[in-house]
This record gives sequence, structure tokens and C-alpha cells, in this order.
Amino acid sequence: MLLGHTDGLSELRSSKDHLLADPVSELDEDEYCSEQIVYAASFEELASNCIQYDIVIWLSISLLLVLAWGVGIIMLLYLPYRRYVLRKDLSSRKLYVTSTEIVYKVSRPSYIPFWGKTATEKHLPLSLVIDIIIEQGCLQSVYGMHTFRIESIAHGKAAPVDELQVQGVSNPSLFRKVIMTEASKVAQDHIKSWKPAALTSDGENMLRTGSLTEGPSVLRSPSKSWKMTGSPRNSAARRLPGDLLLNKLEEVSKSVKKIELLIEKSRTPESS
Repeated sequence: MLLGHTDGLSELRSSKDHLLADPVSELDEDEYCSEQIVYAASFEELASNCIQYDIVIWLSISLLLVLAWGVGIIMLLYLPYRRYVLRKDLSSRKLYVTSTEIVYKVSRPSYIPFWGKTATEKHLPLSLVIDIIIEQGCLQSVYGMHTFRIESIAHGKAAPVDELQVQGVSNPSLFRKVIMTEASKVAQDHIKSWKPAALTSDGENMLRTGSLTEGPSVLRSPSKSWKMTGSPRNSAARRLPGDLLLNKLEEVSKSVKKIELLIEKSRTPESS
């Protein structure tokens, strides 16, 4: 699934807004990465659409709760603060791909007022990515948004699959092509590095097995081997099963003769 094609690289090179020529200068000092950034996703183009999408969903839920229990009034009063938090969230999002992993960073105020800030940072190795899904609902299609979800093998967790789900990524199809291309490169590097190691280990195993099998025969002299094959003790050992069979047959014949004698003796008094 991860063996993608390189047809998106030309489009990637042409898009100057997303490809970082100098990642150190364009990123902040606290976001400096030791590896070169191949591609950085952008959220600025769809930031206003994301806010409107979230407001529509929040208002619809609030109106339903107003009619049901009246809790929706509190949600309507909370809407300005939620909009402020969402703006900070979108402005601080960083999603980029390096040669070995996918990095996602975000920092925003807490949804509870005066509760400080919350920061999230995720690193997904490209070698563990198993699926990339782009979803779009009915309301998302109105605002031109997509849900970008990356599934990878989880380590140290109860769930076997870990997910990274982000909304508001501009040009998600190109971002998926970049991930697939870089993941295929990582897979090819693993295969190239694995083949020489496998060949050397196989050669060592063959040498070890050859030395073990040929060692005693090489150390054994021809005269000793001739003695072992031509000695009467060895021939007697080979003829041992035949001798046992003959002995058994002789014993059986003797027992049969004894039985015949007993039968004859038992018949002679009757005839007399």
C-alpha cells in the first residue's frame, strides 16, 4: 500500500508555498529539526472555513440542547471563547514530513478558561505507516475541507493501530503522495540493508554446517576407515539381524518337533 509513485514529486517541486527550501530559516528556533523537512502542510488557506465549520456544528448542537434541557444557552455563551481557542489552534499547527518520520505539533489554550495551555507533539515513523485516509463529509464538502487520517502501528499501547487525525489540510492529495513516496524510499533502504546482512549470515551458516559435517570425515584417515568397513566385527554387526532370525527359526522348528512327538505318544496307547 505504501509503494507509491513519484508522479507527485513534480507537483511538489512546483508548489513553492509548501516545500521549504531552507527549513531552519523558515521554522522557529524551538521547531528546529535535525533532519531536513521534505514537505510542510499548510492550514492557512482553510483556516476561516474550519472556524465556520466548527461554529455551524456548535450552533446546531446548542439549539437542540436549548429545546431539550436549556443547557444550550451556556454553550451559546461559550461560543466566542471556543472560536478564540480554535484560531490559536489553527495558527500553531505544524505538520511536516522528514526523510524518516511525520511530525505534528500544536499548542493552544485550554478549552477551560484560565487553565493554561496544552501542547501536543506526535512523531510517526514512516516505516510504521500502514494507511492514509482522506475523508470528506457532506458539510465538509460545502467548505472544501477534508479529514486527513494517518494510521500506523502502535508501540507500547493497548490498541494495535495508532491514528493521527487532522482537519483543514490544504491539498491533502499531494500531502499523501509525499508520504507514500518517502515511505517507499524508507522501505527500499530497509530492503537494501537487509539483503547483504542476510547473505553474510547465510554464508556463515553454510560454512559452519560444512565444517561440522566434513570435519570428522576429513580427520579420519583412509586406513582407519578401511579397517572400520573391512573388520570382521563390523561385518558381524551387520549380519547380526540375520543370525537372530535363524536362531528363532531353529527354536520354532524344535518346538514343533516336540509337539509332534507328544501327539504320537498320545496316539500309540489308543491304537494298542
